[in-house]
Amino acid sequence: MKYVIYIIQSLMLLLLTPLFMGIIKNLKASIRGYEACPVLQPYYNIAKLFEKGRVLSKSSSIITLIAPTLCLCACVTAAFMVPVFFNDGNPFVGNLFIIIFLLGIVKFFITLTGLDSASAFGGMGSSRELFISMIAEPVMFLTVAFLYMETKSLNIFAINTAVAGMAGFDVANCIAAMGFAVLLVAENARMPVDNPETHLELTMIHEAMILDTSGRDLALMELSSWIKLMVFVTIFINCFFPMGMTGAVAFVPVILSFIAYILKVLVILAVISLVECSMAKFRLFRVPELLSAAFSLSLVAIVINFF
Repeated sequence: MKYVIYIIQSLMLLLLTPLFMGIIKNLKASIRGYEACPVLQPYYNIAKLFEKGRVLSKSSSIITLIAPTLCLCACVTAAFMVPVFFNDGNPFVGNLFIIIFLLGIVKFFITLTGLDSASAFGGMGSSRELFISMIAEPVMFLTVAFLYMETKSLNIFAINTAVAGMAGFDVANCIAAMGFAVLLVAENARMPVDNPETHLELTMIHEAMILDTSGRDLALMELSSWIKLMVFVTIFINCFFPMGMTGAVAFVPVILSFIAYILKVLVILAVISLVECSMAKFRLFRVPELLSAAFSLSLVAIVINFF
């Protein structure tokens, strides 16, 4: 029965992802004081894109044809490797390095798609994405190293169980959480690293790479980026704020755990919305300063945990 719940929780994460994106848009609209689109609008947008035809550049190769499907498959696989609201200690999946490399596949093929169209904007977005990734990945691996030192495991299910069993949060855990929060916005093209709402050539990064995709390909790329964001949010919750997670195979505990997960996600989405409405996008060469701060926070967390 527990494996059925594992599958159900991952399917719930995938099905609710467009809803969470609609919630972000509505929260940002409320903060800015204008009328928002319906919270279910992302579902309609994806359905509309699936009905449209595909337009390809004359310079596009097989990369552009297979990249959207590969990106979505990698994100869906990663979603099935993280606990959402139920954790009974699954030793078979959940290795953090595998999850990181799966999410790295998404970045790899999106950047190749930007280059494959031979567009100036695509090449610019890909180069910027890899520039930021070069600095963000050390932060990610330092965070994984901290979690291993703290829990003696690289399995996210075991990490979640170990962190949930700790008596309160120590300083190192809070510092590592701040570093991972910066990594979360950097890896998912959110403010202040990137502006997900713009198509201005001087500022766009993620949008530049998918600017030449259309129809079903664009729908798959958008779904991939949304799922990737929610997988990062879920990892953040599971590794640093696991309160409310259940391992009991019973209806009431599972429902309560699901409600707790939704509340934690809503808090994180509210913070993301507030940051995006209150901060301007950084200049490209100021982004390394932000990621260097996150690197320092992760390193300090490791040092504190070591001593």
